[in-house]
Amino acid sequence: MELDYETVRRAIKGDRNAQAKLLNHYDSYINALSTVIEVRTDGTEHRYVDEDMKAEIQTKYLEALPKCKVIK
Repeated sequence: MELDYETVRRAIKGDRNAQAKLLNHYDSYINALSTVIEVRTDGTEHRYVDEDMKAEIQTKYLEALPKCKVIK
C-alpha cells in the first residue's frame, strides 16, 4: 500500500483514520522492531512480538507525528 500525501497530511493533523492507515502501513516494520527472541533452557529460540513494546512504539510514533513537516 502506498501512502499518499493527503493521508499523511491528515494523520499529522490528528485524523484517527489516517493515523490508523499509517500504523497499518508500517505494521510489519513495527513488528520487526518489537520482536523478542527468547532462548529457552533447551537452547531453542522462541520469537514473538512483544505487544507492550509494539504499543509503546506505536504511541511514540503517533506522538511524534504533529512535529513532522510534509513537503509535497
